[in-house]
Amino acid sequence: MSYVIKAVLSNPRCPGYGLVTVPFPIPDQECDQTMELLSGLKIGDALEQDCRVDELDIWYGVLDTLNGTAVKVDELDYLAKRLDSFCEDESSQFQVMAHKLGLFDIRDFINLTFCCGQATVITDFSDLEAVGRSHFMNLHGGGEAVTPYGVVYDNGLRLEQLYDGRQFPAYL
Repeated sequence: MSYVIKAVLSNPRCPGYGLVTVPFPIPDQECDQTMELLSGLKIGDALEQDCRVDELDIWYGVLDTLNGTAVKVDELDYLAKRLDSFCEDESSQFQVMAHKLGLFDIRDFINLTFCCGQATVITDFSDLEAVGRSHFMNLHGGGEAVTPYGVVYDNGLRLEQLYDGRQFPAYL
């Protein structure tokens, strides 16, 4: 797959302008072309959440809550880059914590990418020694919850507001 998120976007103020499908993260060599497509719909502003998410094609089912919301193109691109860097365990941690916290705002999803690694997720109880080791390595304590993505121990995880809607956190 050459994308992490494929989003169908529209202009919420002028739905008659049509729809555009954009794969995220946007490859550097396609950035200008993508911005041209978006400008045809009069969306893609760097400062305003002027894109309506009409549909998502994504492995992260928990992100379906973004359907119908307003986002910035840069926010979707940044989130896709963060998610693209995740290993399988981090992907599980992200999904279960987003579900447990009931997230639906793109800013919260972005912020979660920086702290979801603190959670312990158990999807396979067949090797209890590995489960214990994983939980011990992630921290002690926290409350558990059963989610569609696995059992999670949040270990006291607090969603920090690193992304304020304007300035993206440093992406190392």
